[in-house]
Amino acid sequence: MLYAIEESIRKFAHVIAVVVGIDVEVVGADLKRIAGTGRYAEGDGKSIEDEGEVYRHALNTGQPVCIDNPKNDPICFNCKNREGCEEKLTLCSPILRDGEALGVIGIICFTEQDKQTILENRNNYGAFLSMMADLIAAKAEDYSHIAETTQTLDVLRQVMDVHAEGMFVFGADGSVTYANAHARKELGIEGPGDTVSVQLIPTGNTVGDAEEYELHFGEHHLVIMGQVVDLQKDDPRFSRVMLFETQTDFTRKMSTLTSSASGEGLDAILGMSPAIRQLKDQVMAITTSSSTVLISGKSGTGKEMFARAIHHESDRWEQPFVAINCGAIPDTLLESELFGYTSGAFTGASPGGRIGKFELAHKGVLFLDEISSMPLYLQVKLLRVLQERKVERLGANKPIDVDIRVIAATNDDLPELISKNMFRSDLYYRLNVIPLDIPPLCERPEDIDLLAEHFLAKYSGRFNKRFRRIEPSTMDRLRGYAWPGNVREFENIIEFMVNMMPAGGVIDDSLLPPRILETPATCTCGRCAAESPVLPLKEVEKQVIIEAVKRFGNDTKGKRTAASALGIGVATLYRKIREYGIEG
Repeated sequence: MLYAIEESIRKFAHVIAVVVGIDVEVVGADLKRIAGTGRYAEGDGKSIEDEGEVYRHALNTGQPVCIDNPKNDPICFNCKNREGCEEKLTLCSPILRDGEALGVIGIICFTEQDKQTILENRNNYGAFLSMMADLIAAKAEDYSHIAETTQTLDVLRQVMDVHAEGMFVFGADGSVTYANAHARKELGIEGPGDTVSVQLIPTGNTVGDAEEYELHFGEHHLVIMGQVVDLQKDDPRFSRVMLFETQTDFTRKMSTLTSSASGEGLDAILGMSPAIRQLKDQVMAITTSSSTVLISGKSGTGKEMFARAIHHESDRWEQPFVAINCGAIPDTLLESELFGYTSGAFTGASPGGRIGKFELAHKGVLFLDEISSMPLYLQVKLLRVLQERKVERLGANKPIDVDIRVIAATNDDLPELISKNMFRSDLYYRLNVIPLDIPPLCERPEDIDLLAEHFLAKYSGRFNKRFRRIEPSTMDRLRGYAWPGNVREFENIIEFMVNMMPAGGVIDDSLLPPRILETPATCTCGRCAAESPVLPLKEVEKQVIIEAVKRFGNDTKGKRTAASALGIGVATLYRKIREYGIEG
C-alpha cells in the first residue's frame, strides 16, 4: 500500500531530514526502500533484506526500536553486513494500520555527534518519529479509501455506460455534470465528466411514467422521453438525475411491446387443408425477401395472422411489426399517423412532433390493413415511399431513409376498385408483387375439426370448465355452415357454446345459435359447391393423422395422445401410419 503513495513518502522523508538534520529512510513491509535521504537517496527500490535486521524486528514486534551500538546489539547478530556497518545509531518506528505493519521509518546516524544529539533527546525524537509514522499511515488510509471509492465509481460508470437508456446528472445551475455513453453519443459529448449546458423543456405530454421533453444543446435538438429525479442538495454538482430515451427509440419500443403477441409464427395458423398448406409453403419461400406482399381474403380469414407469420418467420423477426388499419382512422389523421409530423406542422399538433408508422417500422414490417380504404392522395405518397424508401414528416422538408417491408391486406376486389377509379393501378402493381389469397373457411372444411378442437381446448381452459365431448350431429352442423364471418365467426361460436356448456361437459345442438340450426347441415355456399375440391376419404384421413402426429409429437407419448384425440386405438394409429406411408 505504501508504494501507492511513494511520492508523498519521499516528501515526508525530505522534510524530516531537513528538520532533524539526520538521514531518513522508509522501507516497506517487504524490506524494500521506498524513500531515503543522504547516503540512501539513490537507493529507492533496493532490497535491504540482508542488512535490515533492525527494521525486521520493528515489523515483527510492532514496536519502536533504538540501537546505539549496532555491531554489538543482539538484534544485529544475524546481519550479513555487520562487520562493515558504519552506522552509529538507528532509531525507527513501524508504520501501522489497524495493527498491520505496512513499513518502517527510521533515522540513521553516521557520526558520534549526531548519535549524541539523538541520545540526549531520545524520547522527543522517538515521539516525533512515531508521529511521522502515524501521518504516513493516515495518508495510506486516505489513499485506500480514495482508491476504493474510485474503483466503485469506475464500476458504476461502466454499469451506467452499458445501460440501454441515456443518463444525465444535472448540477444546481442546470448544467450536465455527468452523462453516460448513450447520452454522450446523442449529444456528441467527448468525456463523461465534461460539463455542458443544456436546455430541458417539458412539453406536458406523458406516456405512463415517462414525460416528454425537448432537449436543446448547441445545434442539437432532441425530443426525449424520461423521468427526472431530485437528488440530495449537499453537493451543487449533483442536483437531479434523468433517465431518458429518444422519442424514436421510446415509441418504437412501445410499439413493439403493444404490437407483439405470443404464437405469431406459422404454428399459430391452424389448418391441414391443401390451401392452407400451400399458403404456409409460400410464406416460408419469402422469408428472406423484402418484397411487398398483398394478402387478400374475406373478413375473418386471418389476414393479420398471416402478416405476423411472415414477419415472425423472416429475418426481420427481431425488429418491429407495426400494424395500422387504414379503414379505422379518419382520412385527415391517417397521413399524420403514417408519416409523422414536426412541431407546429398543423393546428393541434403536439409541440414535440410525432414519429410516424413508417419510421417506427424501420428495419421491420409495416402492415397496412384494409388498404382499399386509403384515400387516393395518400396512395400517391405511399407509392413514392415504396419506390424511394424515404419519408418526410408533415411540416419537414428533410427526407428520412426507411428500411421496411410493407405487407398490405384487403377484403375488397382491388381490380374492380381500379376500374371504378377508386384505387390506383400503379400502387396495386407495386403492392401485388407477392400475392397471397386466403380462402374462406367454407372452402376448406378439412380445417373445421382441427379448429374446433383448438378453440374448445382454449376456452374450456380459460373458463375453467371441464369439456368431455361434442356430439357428432353438432360437428356436422359446424361443418355444413357457410361461415360468412370465417374463422373469427367460428371462434366466437365455440366461445359461446363453451360459456353455455352444462356441467356434464357435453356440447350438443341445443347450444348452437339459431342461425346455424336453421341452416342445412350441408354448406349451400355457391362458391364452395363450384370450387371446393372433393377429397377422397382416405386422403382426408391421411391428412388428419399427419396433422395430429405433427401436433402431438412423433414419439410414443405423442402418438398415444394423437390416437386419443383421433378417437382410435394406438395400434390402429400405427397401422394407419404404415398403411399411408407416413414418415416421422
